[in-house]
Amino acid sequence: MRNEKGKHEAVYPPPALPSGPERPEDRRWPSPTPLPAVPPEDIGRVLKRILDRLHAIEKRLENIEKLLLEKRTT
Repeated sequence: MRNEKGKHEAVYPPPALPSGPERPEDRRWPSPTPLPAVPPEDIGRVLKRILDRLHAIEKRLENIEKLLLEKRTT
């Protein structure tokens, strides 16, 4: 296509509009990783292990905090 000055101009098609989901439940994002298959009787045991690990991490962080505070005061 030429403009008034005789130069060629590129002609681009209009951008296609994405069609939105039809139903509200289609708008949810899928889970990035599948959830593990845990039998219901093991859920309590798994939660207990998670809490134990979090408690151990919390203790380690407290120790690190104490060491940093000791270094700061000296």
